[in-house]
Amino acid sequence: MLSSFKARFIFIYLILILICMAIVGTFLINRLEISQMKTIEREMNETIDSMVASAGYLQDGQWDKEAGLLQNTIDGWRLSSTESVYIISQDQVPVILASSVNSKDEIQGQNALAQRDLSPEIILKALKGHVSETTILESNQAPIRHLAKPVFSTDGQVQGVFYMTMSLDPVYSVVSDTKELLTYATLLGLAITTILGFFISNSVTGPVREITSKAKDLAEGNFNQHVQVKSNDEIGQMASMFNYLTGELKETMDKMDIERSKLNTIFHYMAEGVVAINRDNYLIHINPIAKEILKLPEEVLSGEKKVPMGQLNLTEINYYNPPSLSGERQVEINKSFYNIKYAPYKNELDENSGLIVVFQDITKEHQLDEMRKEFVANVSHELKTPLTSIKSYTETLMEADLDPDARKRFLKVIERESNRMVSLVRDLLQLSNMDNHSLKLTFDRLDSYEVIETTMESLLPLAQEKQIRIHLDVADDIQKIYGDLHGVQRILNNIISNAIKYTPQGGEVSIMAKNRGPRVLVQVKDTGIGIPPKDMKRIFERFYRVEKGRSRQMGGTGLGLSIAKELIEAMGGFIQLSSVFGQGTTASLFFKGGESF
Repeated sequence: MLSSFKARFIFIYLILILICMAIVGTFLINRLEISQMKTIEREMNETIDSMVASAGYLQDGQWDKEAGLLQNTIDGWRLSSTESVYIISQDQVPVILASSVNSKDEIQGQNALAQRDLSPEIILKALKGHVSETTILESNQAPIRHLAKPVFSTDGQVQGVFYMTMSLDPVYSVVSDTKELLTYATLLGLAITTILGFFISNSVTGPVREITSKAKDLAEGNFNQHVQVKSNDEIGQMASMFNYLTGELKETMDKMDIERSKLNTIFHYMAEGVVAINRDNYLIHINPIAKEILKLPEEVLSGEKKVPMGQLNLTEINYYNPPSLSGERQVEINKSFYNIKYAPYKNELDENSGLIVVFQDITKEHQLDEMRKEFVANVSHELKTPLTSIKSYTETLMEADLDPDARKRFLKVIERESNRMVSLVRDLLQLSNMDNHSLKLTFDRLDSYEVIETTMESLLPLAQEKQIRIHLDVADDIQKIYGDLHGVQRILNNIISNAIKYTPQGGEVSIMAKNRGPRVLVQVKDTGIGIPPKDMKRIFERFYRVEKGRSRQMGGTGLGLSIAKELIEAMGGFIQLSSVFGQGTTASLFFKGGESF
């Protein structure tokens, strides 16, 4: 009923005013009643004193013998209708000698103590020489004030008693009117107080309501709130503080939004997958990389179902066993390799309330490690084979007594295997220099036709040995190649020699060179065995060979294409391979043209 501050304020204000008016009214009524009673008493005393003073015989004469004079004295005095006077004798039995009442003839000479309208107590006190007074209340009548005052003779003896009564109806009428007036004044005051209280409370509750409304909007996320400051009092200070708080909160939230945006951007674009789950294994956060890695069902992403811990490779997680909540391991997911790190996050009570898991893709590192192992194995194998041959033939030469032809044949094998090792070591050193960025290249404008023809002529014996026809077609307007002479020769040598090696006896190798925009295109096309589609992606990897046994038989190390690719890219060009398995391969070399330099 009084739930609002305004209602309570007005109610308390009214109660305070009512209490104040009641206290003031009670005090005023009481003082008015006392004042009226004193006035009545004074008037009664003055009336009796005036009567006694006007009748000098009262102090010397015998009252019972002068009843007529006494009655005349009373009759000669103008009394109001509310006043009555009795003159009572000082006899053994006090009697009424005179009276102002209408029934004076009937009560004259009657025992005063037996009269119903008189108080025997104050009569007896007055006969003993004491002024006595009292108020008598009669049912259905106004209270009556009684005053009994003795009259003394010249020698100090009580001659008799003047007894006067006066109705207090006028007094209580005035008091009643005053009470009524005070009641009306109180009601009017309460009405005015209610109106004033309404306006006063509005001056307090209005700003409070405005601040409350603004605070509600603030709680709903609308931080553009401002309260008008209308005063410098406590309400105005509260409004100023609200505006300050709103500004600070908005600034803080803006900073938080910026930080949240930064974090979201970091989480979204970071290379690692991040997953956050709560204590019940429900998903809280997952970034796009983690979604791609784990491929969780939609009901798990939406929070309808728990995250399967087996899919995270964290089945041993136990929140009652803290050491199990953090760690690092390498796992395989969907044929990719990841290094996962996981640790708990805590709530405001410093309790473990969930888990954060980070997936770092180490597939390339794993592949590089495998390639390193394969590289070491290949190098070991490539060196082992010629060394074994050299050792075997050397031991035979040292221990056996061979004829000159056999010795010559054995020495040729040793020479061939030695050249093979030298070629392998040279290729490895060149790759090492390129890996360490220590390869020194001297760029110059090279005659395209001369470089291609020189390289081709150096390989003619190899082609003639297999009866392979080589066709050279160089455009007349071909521009110069911008690159390192030895590097370009090495590239051409590797590509053309590969074409010759993998082309069957009696086949053909075509070499074509022409301008292609700012570049020089050299195409080497053979009619060899070709490359299977499944091997095309790995054809430029070091030591990778389509048919390892056959490649070794042909003297290949698996490094030629890799060296050619890295050399041409180091000189600003690139290489492309196209092949049809069983029909042949085309290598397209794009060198930088020298015309633009």
